Amino acid sequence: MLSIQHSLFLRCSLVVVWHFVLLITETSSLNPEEKHPQQSTAPVDARLAEGGRLCSGRLEMKHQGGWRVMNTKERDAAVKVRYAEVACRQMGCGSVVSITHSTNNTGQRPAWEVNFTCRGTESTLKECSNTITQSRVQAKHTSSWSLEVICSESLRLVGSPNVCAGSVEVKSDQGWVSVCEDGFDTKAQKVFCRELGCGSPTNFRGTFSTREGPLLSKQFQCEGNESHLQECASSFRTDCRPASGISCSDNDVRLVGGESHCRGTLEGKYDGEWRPLNDRRFLKPEHFAEVCVQVGCTDVISTSTGRLSTSRPVWELSIRCGRTDSFCKSWRGSSSSSVITVNCSEAVRLKGNHRCSGVLEVKPGLSWVSVCSSFFTPEAALVTCRELDCGFPHNHYGWSNNHYDFSRELIWDRDSKCEGSEKRLLDCPSTTLNITKEEISACGITYVTCMERPPPPRIRVYVPQELVSYDSTEVFKGHHFAIICSAYSPYNILSIRLKSGVNTEHQHIQSAVDGKAIFMFPPAEEAHRGTYQCDYNYNFSSEIFSVPDTIFVDVKENNNVRLVNGGGRCVGRLEVKHEEKWQPLSHQHSWSLTEAAVLCRQLNCGSAVSTSKVVTLTEPLPAWRFYSDCDGSERALMDCGTVRKWLSFSTVEVVCSEILLRPKIAVFSTDVHSNDQEQEVQLFKGHSFTISCSVGPQYPGGHFSLIFTGPNQTHSLTQPAVNHTAYFTYSGLDKARQGNYSCIYHNFVFNHNFTSESQSLSLTLNDFEGVLLDDGVLREDDSEPCAGKLLLSLGDEWRHLSAESTVWDLKHASLVCRQLGCGSAVSTKEINLLKKEYMWRFFSDCDGSESALLECGSVKLWISSSAVELVCTGHQSAAGKN
Repeated sequence: MLSIQHSLFLRCSLVVVWHFVLLITETSSLNPEEKHPQQSTAPVDARLAEGGRLCSGRLEMKHQGGWRVMNTKERDAAVKVRYAEVACRQMGCGSVVSITHSTNNTGQRPAWEVNFTCRGTESTLKECSNTITQSRVQAKHTSSWSLEVICSESLRLVGSPNVCAGSVEVKSDQGWVSVCEDGFDTKAQKVFCRELGCGSPTNFRGTFSTREGPLLSKQFQCEGNESHLQECASSFRTDCRPASGISCSDNDVRLVGGESHCRGTLEGKYDGEWRPLNDRRFLKPEHFAEVCVQVGCTDVISTSTGRLSTSRPVWELSIRCGRTDSFCKSWRGSSSSSVITVNCSEAVRLKGNHRCSGVLEVKPGLSWVSVCSSFFTPEAALVTCRELDCGFPHNHYGWSNNHYDFSRELIWDRDSKCEGSEKRLLDCPSTTLNITKEEISACGITYVTCMERPPPPRIRVYVPQELVSYDSTEVFKGHHFAIICSAYSPYNILSIRLKSGVNTEHQHIQSAVDGKAIFMFPPAEEAHRGTYQCDYNYNFSSEIFSVPDTIFVDVKENNNVRLVNGGGRCVGRLEVKHEEKWQPLSHQHSWSLTEAAVLCRQLNCGSAVSTSKVVTLTEPLPAWRFYSDCDGSERALMDCGTVRKWLSFSTVEVVCSEILLRPKIAVFSTDVHSNDQEQEVQLFKGHSFTISCSVGPQYPGGHFSLIFTGPNQTHSLTQPAVNHTAYFTYSGLDKARQGNYSCIYHNFVFNHNFTSESQSLSLTLNDFEGVLLDDGVLREDDSEPCAGKLLLSLGDEWRHLSAESTVWDLKHASLVCRQLGCGSAVSTKEINLLKKEYMWRFFSDCDGSESALLECGSVKLWISSSAVELVCTGHQSAAGKN
């Protein structure tokens, strides 16, 4: 009895010990039946050479002490796969990802003519044998062919003859371990199958694991866009249930060599061997669409054919592929230097009639879901268009569709925080959306439209009388003009470019300020006629400019003035064409020889001899009243003045002479900007300005003196004439530089010194009606200041008054003070603003006795950064303004 009990005790002890051994073995995952020797202890008769890493390279075998490639050129692909399976195991690597029959472009290399096959389950190549003869190596020679093998480094499928199905194991410091079922979801399976070179994961039934008890396993948490399983978050566990195994589709096409599995060279697998597919003639657009779906991607972005420097083994498509509408797999081995590159979208698509426009959907897992428009930003739209290789977003918006069933399973549950520089939408940092059912039902479909380049800007031409934005516009000779380019975008515009000329070969680039750039031009000449093209770029892609906007500028002769009833074109009563109507000009305060000189110059009639007022009418007739800001050097009358409808008893008579030749004086400073409704103008102040002295090309050489006469001072500057012109530049217009300027041209011709003096140019300041003074102080009562920046209103639009007017002085300031009930003017000056803005420019016909500023003046829109400031003697209360 004791003997029996002792025997039972021994048996139980052995069972306990054996279970303890099994527990230790399984915990370290070193199952004696499945553990393979590490490379350091395995017989060294195989290696993967020159692959850049342990688990890839050219398969070589050691025999008789020498390493040579295995000549497998005539072997079946299935036999080559078994060689690769054994080599991967012997290297301590995972499953076979791919084999390729490659050629050595540098010539022949030593080779073994092998005479054995492998079952694929052997631990080393040495265990493979020839069942017919004992000779494993038939001969040694040279070959230009070799077998290139790629093994997975850290994962494998075991327990199944199918290379894309089995029980999942991953490599760790403790050896090959199983994977926890918890966490190995569709996202992780997608990464796993992709890394093995297989297709998308499919449902798998049954289990490959026969182990029991606690096992050391690895738990993963993947996003689904990782390239390798090891990139996923992971941890080791002994209390989880191992994954029962998965099955991946056995893809026979793939894209390699690109940034992801959705981009690269198109390769096909035939009998287990991967080669590039050749002969694009039989591949149609719909075939490439099938390829993108088969490799786990979406729409085709682009395809192209490239050339290699040398030929390599390829699968050539049979002529039968040209007779089918589906992707053809009738291939045969060949060699070629031609390869096909395919670019597919990965996890983003736009569903619509065009791949670059439609409803946005993403594929974070195995299903496509919509993106809620409430959480979609301009930066995300930028990344989306870039990922789809569709350029730049033209627009994106939410589209409410009552028939669209939104639920948490049908929308993307992430709020992306894209910066705009990411390559893929799923790469953007994101947080999980915690939104209610009501918020889900309020989600709108996100509709995105992409363009190859940013959308065009708006180009406009400004001329003194109007702002024009037609396809073709006219600029009169002698008129200053500007071209304004503007673009409105949620992205940062770096610069705006203007091209001009017959073939737009000349270009000017300005940094964008609030999405706008203003390009200034001198008085128009025939050379300014032509096409002007405007485009812009973003700071994140400075090499790509937008779709351009184009305008044609036609320079025409000034034909809006004429002298009639005088017996010749250079003498008579002045008529002006405005608003397509010819009418006489009424004689008012602003008309003088200065304006007459401009008129004579415009008519090519020399200088003004005289101008006078003629009263011949018995009743007032429709006429134009002229408001001037002329200095006498302008090329055209309407470039320095404006007109309004008037009833008058008088007209202007002018006598011109062609014999007097005078130098020209002109001022260049900030130009005007008006709206496209009324001819109301704004003048700016405080900008730098340049005075040019020029003369017609009669004689070479000479020099110019610029004479300045101001309060209690007179001085002159002299410069040589270069191309008959000299420029005198001042840093800014202030009170010290207000006064009269004139040019004197000196030249020695015909053995004598000659001089000729221009018209005088007066630089002063200007003013308006509907006026107030702003000193920047916020008052609780209704009182208004009697000093500050001058604001003038036309209708409901208050704007500063520009300080660039040549007629503004204390006389006009006194009008403002009197109109505000603030006494008389103490002083007036110009101030500089922080940036250019729209202002009013003043044109005067005042004698100083008027009660309101706009009773004797007119304004039109202008662009400047200087404004009028004035100080009055009195103090105004809320009730004091009458």
